[in-house]
Amino acid sequence: MQHNESIEILSSLSSRRNNSVVLVSIMGNQCYNSFTWVGFLLNSERQTVSSNKERIFIIDPIEHERITLSHATLEPFGYEVQSTGDGAEGLTAILSDPPDLLVLDLHPESLSGADVMAALSAQAVDLPVVILADVGAEKEALHAFRLGARDYVVRPLREAEMIQVIERIMRDIRVRRDRESLVGEVRQASSEAEQRLRELKTLMSIGKTVTFARSLDELFDRVVRAAIQITRAESVGFFLRDEASGALILRAGQNLSRNLLDRMGQPVEDELASVVMSSGETFLQGGEALTQFRPAQQGATAVIYAPLVVQSKPIGLLWVANTRLQFAPHMKDVMTALADYAAIAVVNTRLRSTSQSRSEPELVQPVVEELDETGDQAAIDMELVGSLRSKLTHLMGNMNLFRTGEMGPLPPSHQAAVDVMHREFEEAVAHLDELMPQE
Repeated sequence: MQHNESIEILSSLSSRRNNSVVLVSIMGNQCYNSFTWVGFLLNSERQTVSSNKERIFIIDPIEHERITLSHATLEPFGYEVQSTGDGAEGLTAILSDPPDLLVLDLHPESLSGADVMAALSAQAVDLPVVILADVGAEKEALHAFRLGARDYVVRPLREAEMIQVIERIMRDIRVRRDRESLVGEVRQASSEAEQRLRELKTLMSIGKTVTFARSLDELFDRVVRAAIQITRAESVGFFLRDEASGALILRAGQNLSRNLLDRMGQPVEDELASVVMSSGETFLQGGEALTQFRPAQQGATAVIYAPLVVQSKPIGLLWVANTRLQFAPHMKDVMTALADYAAIAVVNTRLRSTSQSRSEPELVQPVVEELDETGDQAAIDMELVGSLRSKLTHLMGNMNLFRTGEMGPLPPSHQAAVDVMHREFEEAVAHLDELMPQE
């Protein structure tokens, strides 16, 4: 049987997509074509998994061997290959930009293979190494294993054996990377969950202080500081609708632009605020899309506008703005909750003013007109307290999802904090029950 007609059945079952590929190579002129064909198949499949090519560096003083390994063996399988015959040159390149795998001859020019591996170990470069060894150099290969080599191939090199060795190592690397990526994702999700719980705890604490503010000025100040604290925004503003004119009055703010500072306590023109008040829904936007809405805060590149809604009627608006950073999507829900607290607090503060004093008719009258046009004070009080109690009860119901574990288990410290906040809300509801007119 002539050499170019001899057939060698080469190993290699590949478990990609549950298909087994048997490499059949006809030695001689057809060897390159068979490996190119199989390499194309596996490379196409690999590219569907990752758009980044895996990189292999070859340090081999035998030039024709480097060329064969690079162009006929590895590149058809989708690997990006760099090569050199000089050990020192290769070491410099690897330290500058580590590849995924190193194919290393034991005796390259200027620096031995053992010295290259020792230098990589000294620099804490975790790089799998495949040794190229001559027949009879098993002792040298064993020494390379002690230095951290993963496998070795004995000359004369055969493409099938080389591909098998490299693919086995790269599969292990891919599995490890996938595992590390999954662990990273789990840790990230855990960290985000912890952050959400901290935000929930902060929001509940803020809600308690805001809800029981003694005056509107105190309320406005607390809401503004709370918005800055929980969203880490650069600026914040609080609009309250004037019931007589329907205009939005700027009642409080922090780090406001000059045009708003000059309008404190006066009506403000804000097209975006008008749209949000009409919709009754919280609005989050940033980037170029925000320019078409023209928020009142000059220079803002990201905003959240949250309306204060009482009985399906917006009575004001709380907004935060940034000039550099965008707001995380979940901050929309946080601002919605804070605006709900603020709405409850406005009603509660006006209710107290109605019950304790008639010294602020301009604050009490809008509530009177909104809830009861008959002038029956008992009915007004009943409806106001009922609305406030309904809001608090709804918030308690949401909080109870965490207490009962329906939103997932909580750490003991968080569970205790949620229990305390739930009890405080129950006390607030009980206080409102005491304010209900006696029959």
